[in-house]
Amino acid sequence: MHPTISGVPQLVVLVPDTERGRRIEVSRDTLLVGRGDGCDIRFDDPFVSRTHARLQRHGHAVYVQDLGSSGGTFVNGVAAAGPTELRHGDIVRFADVELRFAAVEPRSGPAVESLPDAWPGSTTPPPPPPPSPSPVSFDIGYQRDGVFHNVGRDQYILQQRESFLRHVAATRTKARWLIWLGVVLTVAGGAMFASGVLRFLSAIADSVQTGAEPSTVSPFGGDIGGFPAGLVGWALAAIGSFLIVIGIVLHIVAASRRKRVDRDYPVPFPH
Repeated sequence: MHPTISGVPQLVVLVPDTERGRRIEVSRDTLLVGRGDGCDIRFDDPFVSRTHARLQRHGHAVYVQDLGSSGGTFVNGVAAAGPTELRHGDIVRFADVELRFAAVEPRSGPAVESLPDAWPGSTTPPPPPPPSPSPVSFDIGYQRDGVFHNVGRDQYILQQRESFLRHVAATRTKARWLIWLGVVLTVAGGAMFASGVLRFLSAIADSVQTGAEPSTVSPFGGDIGGFPAGLVGWALAAIGSFLIVIGIVLHIVAASRRKRVDRDYPVPFPH
C-alpha cells in the first residue's frame, strides 16, 4: 500500500473479512473509536468497547490512544496505553479488529500524476517534476493523556459517564429500599406467625392443666380479615424474603454496571 495522496491519512480495515478494504479517513483533529452510537468510527464487534480508543491528528501526524478498553489497543503488537504516533504501514488493532495505517504522501507543486506524457507538438520530453521536499517529522515523543484533546468530545464522554452513574446510583438506592422493606416484612411476618403458634401452644397447655377444651383450635392463631394470623404472617415473611433477594440482585447489577462505566467511559483527564 502506497501513501495516500488525498491529503488525508487513512486506516484500511484488514480484519474482519466482512469489512476488509473499508477505508476510514482521519479527517478531523479528534475521532473516537468504539462500538457505541456516539463514536465517530464504529465497529460492530462484541470485543470492541463502547468507547474503545481515541485518534488525534496534528497536521499529517496521527496518534492513537487506548481509553481503558477491555480488549486493548495495539500498534504492531505493542499496547498503546499512551498517545502513540502512527507510521505508514503500521498495523493497528482494536480488540479483534485490525487496520493498516496509510500516511499522507508529502507533495509540493503539481502532482506527478497530473503531468502529460509529452508536450503537444514537441518531441522534447517533458521536464522532470520538481523534487519533493524531505518528509517533515512530527515525532514529539510520548505525551501525557490530556495534552492532546478535544474539549467537545471529552465533554461528551463526561456527560455519558455522569448519565450512566446517575442510573447506577438510582439502582443502588432502589436495591437498598427493597432490602430494608424485605427485612421489615420478614421480621413482622415472622413475629405474627410465631405469635399464633405460641398462642396455640399456650391454649393447649391451659387445656391440659384445667381439663377444659382449648379456646383456640387453630395452630395459626386468630383470624385477620378471615385468614389465620399465622398464615398471614408466613405470607408476609415470604414476601419480605423475596424482596431481600431482589434487592441483593439489583445491588450486584449496579456494581457490575459501575465497573462497565469505568471501563467504557473513563475520565478523560485522570490526575
